[in-house]
Amino acid sequence: MQGDASRFPSVACLLYLAADQIAPRRMMVYPLKATKVPCRPVWVHPIRLSATIAAATYLSLRDAGSLKLHLQEVTSKNPNSKLRRGRLRTHTTLTVTEADLTPRKGLAGPLLAIASGWRKGLLGEFKANGRLVDDVGFQNDDFAYFFVLDLVRRELLDAGYFIRSHGRVQPDCERIGTLAQARAATVRWWEQRQATEPRLCAALVAVCTRASTPRIEGAGG
Repeated sequence: MQGDASRFPSVACLLYLAADQIAPRRMMVYPLKATKVPCRPVWVHPIRLSATIAAATYLSLRDAGSLKLHLQEVTSKNPNSKLRRGRLRTHTTLTVTEADLTPRKGLAGPLLAIASGWRKGLLGEFKANGRLVDDVGFQNDDFAYFFVLDLVRRELLDAGYFIRSHGRVQPDCERIGTLAQARAATVRWWEQRQATEPRLCAALVAVCTRASTPRIEGAGG
């Protein structure tokens, strides 16, 4: 089926095409298969790639007004404290509230639907460096890495940047080459977000890493 040449790739697609700039390089990620960067002999860590793409997609949905992200300090009693009154603890929480139910194509649609289920709940509890502690809304496999990456590849196929050849889906390297400036601009956008909103980006990547990690690893990437 011919792709829609007028459809411009999303943030998720452009970051996927620049995978080696946003995820660590790997030849093997036992027991996972590393993910190959389209049109380049480079392989990257599939879960880190998926988590970064998902986190960036949530930020782009926030920027578009489709949802609101709230990162705040919360003080509560430590339930594990043996003291009668309990020790107070302060931690960072990330919550999502949905702002727009307009259907969206590609990866953004499923991620928006998943986030809407947690709009009143705790998405994560984090230490200062963004490391996930506990009380997580997203669990392993909520949107496992192969689900995320397959949706991105499908969007690229629909837009004509991937093609079907001899029963396989392969990148159209000539067309992908026309996206060099758009890829670079999207990577810069993500890097700027990390610089200007480091705590929010770290929190998003942490919960998306949890959600991108399959319960039973071993599926191909």
